Amino acid sequence: MNHEIEQALQEALKRKQPPPDFAARVMARLPETVPARGTVIAMPARRPWLAIAVAATLAIGSFAGLRYQQQYRQGQEAKRQLMLALHITSEKLTLAQHKVVGISERRIDQ
Repeated sequence: MNHEIEQALQEALKRKQPPPDFAARVMARLPETVPARGTVIAMPARRPWLAIAVAATLAIGSFAGLRYQQQYRQGQEAKRQLMLALHITSEKLTLAQHKVVGISERRIDQ
């Protein structure tokens, strides 16, 4: 089955010569108002408020990105501290449990 698909793809993607009138048909479909190569296209008048809006958007976006990074770093530091506190607590509880078990065993032995 895969071999058949590969053959079909190879056949479909084979290089084929275009018909002799292909270029003429393409050129006939192009609009007549296409500027010639090297022609300068006039740009619309610049709008100063658009530049100000873009600059403000970039500034706000940059500030928001920096704020997000700062909060992310603070969150990661809080997570690290919490994990350390939980690890220490776990060790202390295990130590206390061993002491309680030791006291219980001594009472049973007596």
